[in-house]
This record gives sequence, structure tokens and C-alpha cells, in this order.
Amino acid sequence: MLRVSAPATTPHPPTTSDQEFADAWEAFFRAVRRMRSQGTRPTQGCEGLTFPQFQLLDPLCAGPGKVSSLAGLAGVSAPTATRMLDGLEKQGLVERHASDEDRRCVLIALTEEGRRAVDAKRRDVRAMRRKVAAQLTEEERAQATALLQRLADAMEDL
Repeated sequence: MLRVSAPATTPHPPTTSDQEFADAWEAFFRAVRRMRSQGTRPTQGCEGLTFPQFQLLDPLCAGPGKVSSLAGLAGVSAPTATRMLDGLEKQGLVERHASDEDRRCVLIALTEEGRRAVDAKRRDVRAMRRKVAAQLTEEERAQATALLQRLADAMEDL
């Protein structure tokens, strides 16, 4: 009896679709990095808040938070978050308070001016998102919504 074995699998070079995905991935993240770097300058009407600062402060609208938690949500290191918060405190946008539960723990809270700055930046971000969405058809928006959520889930699983 003649036995046929499956050919040994060898790694294959990236297919065109693999390369297209890689190119699209890089183009998307370059665009995001450009947006973030442009966000280091205040945008018109946002009272001086940059996009990275907004990402750090936005969770505080729900209430005070720890530096480590804010850093994690913003995707920066705790020392970077601390430096950013030092500047934001000097600008009067945040306040530091000792925790009632643990006096060693410092909580960060928005001031009224900080809340206004976050609200203004949130309006700017919504306007930017609307501009991007307006460039897509309804079908493309539906596809983008599903794909963006799926990509976010996949990246969380890494």
C-alpha cells in the first residue's frame, strides 16, 4: 500500500494580502502618530489642552483617579503621567488630594477649569471623528466600526 504523506510545511514569504495589510497597518499608525504629534500643540478652541493631555484627563470626568490608573488608560508610563500632571497642576487644571482610604495614595481630580478644558477638547475630538466618518459611505462606516472593535479586541489579546 502506497502511503502519501503531506508535504512538510515551510514558512512562506508574505503574500500580497499580508503585505497589503502590513502597509495599511503602518499607514494607519503613521496617521495616528501624526495626529498625536500635532496634538502637542493646542487646537483652536480647546483652551490649550493637547490630545495626550486630553487622553490623560478624560477619565477624571468620572471622578478622581490614581496616577497609575490614568497612565494605563492613556497608554503612557506612570513617570510620564506624573510629569504631565505636574504641568497640568501648575496650569490649574488638576488638583492632588490624599486618599481618604489610604493616606499614602494621591488622587488626581479635575478643577472646574480642567473640566471645561476636557469638555472643549472632547468637542474637538468629536468634530474630528465626524470629519473622518463623513469621508466614508454608510457601508464603510459600518465596516470600519466592526473592524476597529475587532482590531481593538485582537490587540488586547496580544
